[in-house]
Amino acid sequence: MISIFSSHYSDQKSKRLQEIATSLYQTYNQVELLALRIESVDPQILSQLSGRGFVNRDILETILGNLLELVAPGSHNAVALTKLKSTFRQSLEEMVDQLYAMVVQSFLAVGDADVAEEMSVATTFDFFQRLPKLKERAFWNRFASLKDPAVWDAYLNRKYKKKLDPHDCEFGNSDALAEVNIRTRIDQSILERNPHSYNRFLAESNFQQAFDYQMQLVMSSYPGWRVQFYHDVAHSLATSSVGSVPLLPRVISELGGRYYQADLHPETQIGDANFFDHTHRGITTGQTGIIGSGCVMYPCTLGGLSVKNQARHPTVGDFVQISTDVGIFGRVDIGNYSVIGANTEIYGLIQVGREVRIGSSVVIGTVKPGTTANHSEVQPGSIRIGDQVRIGDGAVIENSVSSDLIIPHNSTIPTRSYVINDGEGTPKFVS
Repeated sequence: MISIFSSHYSDQKSKRLQEIATSLYQTYNQVELLALRIESVDPQILSQLSGRGFVNRDILETILGNLLELVAPGSHNAVALTKLKSTFRQSLEEMVDQLYAMVVQSFLAVGDADVAEEMSVATTFDFFQRLPKLKERAFWNRFASLKDPAVWDAYLNRKYKKKLDPHDCEFGNSDALAEVNIRTRIDQSILERNPHSYNRFLAESNFQQAFDYQMQLVMSSYPGWRVQFYHDVAHSLATSSVGSVPLLPRVISELGGRYYQADLHPETQIGDANFFDHTHRGITTGQTGIIGSGCVMYPCTLGGLSVKNQARHPTVGDFVQISTDVGIFGRVDIGNYSVIGANTEIYGLIQVGREVRIGSSVVIGTVKPGTTANHSEVQPGSIRIGDQVRIGDGAVIENSVSSDLIIPHNSTIPTRSYVINDGEGTPKFVS
């Protein structure tokens, strides 16, 4: 058997490992270090090529679980104590070997044997230099999941079913808690990048234990932050400063889809502090798509319409909420703090401003009217929706003429309206 772990690789690893280990060690507290469980994989097994020479997916799943442990210790693996590495440096070395094996096999699978080792060493250490940032992103994605009211239901049910005094906090009881805008408090902490401000709010309200309990609940059972971490790994390998790793990023994204039913293209740019809810019903993003930070996304599709050699997927701003069964296709820009209701479809060249509220079952799209007498296509103009526009349930907004259709700032489109371009860019209501 040919081993992928050459003496040259070992020399390169030893030169870089201590520096990386020292730097990473400082990002963990004592509780995290005690909780960390890294599952070892026999180097001979790591060296085995699978099928036509690509990575063994069973092993890759183990490695992804180990990487998840590195960003959220105690979240994935329970390894026999006899198999645990005795030091953090040894655990990290194990992970370096595992990731390197996957990367080098990816280069070998596409016939890049002459550069496989050099590129794989550089890519592997480039990834681990990013690990503190990935760890921070994983935390904020978990934190954003606290926007789910169910985390409060779980905590309050536990608290009050133990027959503790329901009046031991300033809210008086769990019903009064509903009057507090928890999401706003969480968003403020995200903006400040300071989770302690939210934790202080809980302490001031005599809910001191809620934060730890809810974060543990999210880490243990919520899939959204996990699939986002899978995407972070895939995205890091696809966009490495060393050069894109072949095959492996897409395989990782497919595994994320298999486990969590969220098909996030590895090249999609996704911010952090995002809450992806009910991923088992499917969330899909495209290659050239962009998603900001602080968003709440339910099962939806962010797909492409145009040719493959240009930007063809939606751009979603910060703190946007996209509700269930929404389809957004093409070069659609969604402004910060906007909300899109369930079952809505948006397609074509669309610009949605800040703080726009789009109701349920709305259709907004640019429509090609056909061809001219000389058989050339007629390209419709865009639809530009201003800031703080309100669009009622069931409304339809279409543009089929060459000029842009402009919906002015602060406008209201009533429920079940049908709006078209009057030919000069002004909305025209059609009965």
